[in-house]
Amino acid sequence: MSLSQYEALLKAVETGTMTQAAEELGYTQSGLTRALSSLEEQWGIRLLNRGRGGVQLTPEGQLLLPYISTVLNDQRRLAERVGEINGLREGLIRIGTFNSVSAQWLPGMIKKFQSDYPGIRFELLHGTDTQIVGCVADGRVDVGFVAYPTRPELDADFLYRDPIVGIFADDDPLAELQTLPITMLQELPYIALNEGVEDEITAILDQNHIELDARFVESDDHAVIAMVEQGLGTSLMSMMMLQGFDRRITAVPLDPPGYRELGIACRSRRLLSAAASKFYDYACQWVQEEYAGKEY
Repeated sequence: MSLSQYEALLKAVETGTMTQAAEELGYTQSGLTRALSSLEEQWGIRLLNRGRGGVQLTPEGQLLLPYISTVLNDQRRLAERVGEINGLREGLIRIGTFNSVSAQWLPGMIKKFQSDYPGIRFELLHGTDTQIVGCVADGRVDVGFVAYPTRPELDADFLYRDPIVGIFADDDPLAELQTLPITMLQELPYIALNEGVEDEITAILDQNHIELDARFVESDDHAVIAMVEQGLGTSLMSMMMLQGFDRRITAVPLDPPGYRELGIACRSRRLLSAAASKFYDYACQWVQEEYAGKEY
């Protein structure tokens, strides 16, 4: 057995397909299959079920996966510790994130970080808040951007309070509203965004006992904005999600106001590698500087 076989197993589980896992790891599909089959033979345990729908862990594989993850994470931390001794000249930081953070925050954060530590590499894992928190908790990522507050067993810091707004096409009469009464949403065709911290918007709706007529459910914020621009409906987004779009849409504040609160989390600051711990600090500082003087 080898670390590369463990990496192959985790990547197959993460992607759900042998084809994509092989592509991301630089294997041929047959080579990846042989590596995983060899591991199963060595252990005498079937780890994966393979079918037309992709690959899934067997019950035995589910039991062993946390231990395999621990071995790989310990190996990575060992390599990073060696790198720390050599002055953070190399290393890998794995980050759990979602679309708006990847578009609006991470480029600036990483640019600032790599100006001081150019040898550090980054790997980004996208998902919903629940998925990212899970990846932080089990060590699949070093740090994650999450809805705040998060699980009490994690180390986390508040970063930013992001206003939620209704969006309309510029030529929609409702775009002239000064504020959008949240109860009005029940009367409008709605385009739901599954963006990564969608529980924040769901919580706002639940608190106000709002049930929406969701005509579309879309995970791509570009697509949602394009649909709104064409007059197919309205949607709720945060102001941060709307940054950088040159579209004929208007953002209208909610009444009562709503927000999503964003933070950064890790399993333990004490267990972070020096590179990941340094990035954690850089991320907090970058947000403070970026939004200095602006209302949270």
